[in-house]
Amino acid sequence: MNNIVIIGAGPTGVKAATELLERSDSVSVKIFNGEPSKPYNRAQLSYFLAGDLDKAALDNSLPKRSARLIEFDNCRITTLDTVEKKVVDQYGKEHVYDKLILATGSHVKAPSIAGDDKSGVYFFRSMDDAEELLARRGLDQDVYIVGSGPLGIETALAMKTRSNTVYLQVRKNLFAPELDESARGVLADYIRSNGVTIVESALVEKIQGDGKVTGVVLNNGEQLSIDSVVMCTGVSPFKELAENSGLEVGNGILVDDFMRTNCSGVYAIGECAEHRGVTHGLINPGYEQANSCVGHILAQPVAYTGKQGELQFKFRNFSSHVLGNVNDESAEEIVYRNTLKNIYRKLYVKNRRIVGAVLIGEWSESGRVAGAISNASRLPFNTRGRFLKSGNLWSEDEMSLLEQPEDYIVCLCKGVTRGEISRCMEKGHRSVAALGVELEAGITCGSCQPLLKTMLNEPVANLIMRHHKAIFWASLFSIAVILLTFFAPKLPFDRSVQFSFQFEKIWYGSLYKQTTGYILLALIFLSGALSFRKRWKKIAVGNLDNWRFVHTIMGLVALVSLIVHTGFRLGENLSFALMVVFLLATLTGSMVGVFMSRNHHWTDMKLTQYRAWWSRVHYGLLWLLPALLIFHILSSYYFT
Repeated sequence: MNNIVIIGAGPTGVKAATELLERSDSVSVKIFNGEPSKPYNRAQLSYFLAGDLDKAALDNSLPKRSARLIEFDNCRITTLDTVEKKVVDQYGKEHVYDKLILATGSHVKAPSIAGDDKSGVYFFRSMDDAEELLARRGLDQDVYIVGSGPLGIETALAMKTRSNTVYLQVRKNLFAPELDESARGVLADYIRSNGVTIVESALVEKIQGDGKVTGVVLNNGEQLSIDSVVMCTGVSPFKELAENSGLEVGNGILVDDFMRTNCSGVYAIGECAEHRGVTHGLINPGYEQANSCVGHILAQPVAYTGKQGELQFKFRNFSSHVLGNVNDESAEEIVYRNTLKNIYRKLYVKNRRIVGAVLIGEWSESGRVAGAISNASRLPFNTRGRFLKSGNLWSEDEMSLLEQPEDYIVCLCKGVTRGEISRCMEKGHRSVAALGVELEAGITCGSCQPLLKTMLNEPVANLIMRHHKAIFWASLFSIAVILLTFFAPKLPFDRSVQFSFQFEKIWYGSLYKQTTGYILLALIFLSGALSFRKRWKKIAVGNLDNWRFVHTIMGLVALVSLIVHTGFRLGENLSFALMVVFLLATLTGSMVGVFMSRNHHWTDMKLTQYRAWWSRVHYGLLWLLPALLIFHILSSYYFT
């Protein structure tokens, strides 16, 4: 029986232990977990912090306990002796090994900031960190995030509530240095649309407070009142144990193609390992390294050829990726951008092969793009034009996920294909949880869960729209005004001469009647500018949510103007038809506003059912307005 010791119970360490126990009956495994929590999925801590997952959903348990598996929780290894092949834990107990796997991960790399020793300064790396931050989030406290990489962005979005203020400090790069100005703008727009304030012009210089954080001072002199500071400034491979034991280290622990270190019988995998000069912070390379390492231990060697640096972040149904080689100057750059949908896609193509990609925003084809990069497969000749026009690479006939090729990668972390998922579903495993158990799909970073839900025909959560509160309440108020117009008693005409201004002049005086009428007409046409904004690229400036807000307010002002113009009177004949059409068009538009402003609470299934129906009725009524308005104006000027 070979004794295998694994130091580190993160996703990569657990993967190695699971593979060893499942692929061989002749190994025993001891795995050391330096944290008090049971093994958990670190990649989904931001979902836990945001309240989207409970603690149980983060469970990353090892296979059922057996005589061949011993877990040591809250037990750190302090000494490694590669000569006598033993490790010593924090309690002084020795553990001998035949093979040793270092999966020690990485630790936080924090800058030194004056006042960073105060209560209210946090790091976000472990389950304990997440639980402390979750408690602060529940108090709706204002937060300042230092660091704008994937973890910093996820933390800022997760810490934002309806009632607090969250600042995200950007020092140099937002998400990744590979983002150009356009990609950065699209991503920043999404972050701001979730209520997070981006600080770009200054850096935090000092943390204020008498033992407890009360604010920060920026290097431009500005002071911000906040309650918590969260450091998300990157990580460094944990290599100290290896370095003190005579293993060769660089940025991480140096390994070969089978994840072997320079010491016999000692391997390193995951974030702590440096392979061909590259360290990785993603789960997928760590899993591939674990497979290669386990294969070599079991005399089933499969070399790890390495990956170019890849980066991603995922929050709810919005994700961003940097894939493959995006620094090849000889590659052609093809860009698709849709600011209305927070989408930016740049492909690096060489000899009709995708060699790299920068993807901002959700894309159902991102898995296939990753597969195309990995397999160096050629694109069809007509792909470029289709991509520039629609943002998609493959034909519309292939757009359905269920109709994608079997080798289409759905879960990037585990390399699970569409074909594997379909076959698993055919066996009766028809839930995200079941697919996670059977295939381990969707349980690592969670970025593929929307795709799994699509295959399972489950609803997916939505983006939070800017000004959603204002649009929601303005829409409700508009509905109330419309109902009043239909059912409220008509305003009486004041015939008294005791007032200097007689209100009936508004309805009978030619000047007043024309003034209110033309104000109403102008508001109707201005509010219709939203349709041009959505369909005419030349004026597609600014964020669509801001235009929606203006559109809503204009519609509300138009309703008030209508009351002034008519005194709650619906008129007769043609005027009656115009009034009814206008009020119904506004009513349906208000209903669209209600459903649209609540899209982060309701599922796509409900939105598709309700919002789309109200939108169709709204558009249909709007087509009637121009003709009725023309007849109304003509009748007012020429037939009265």
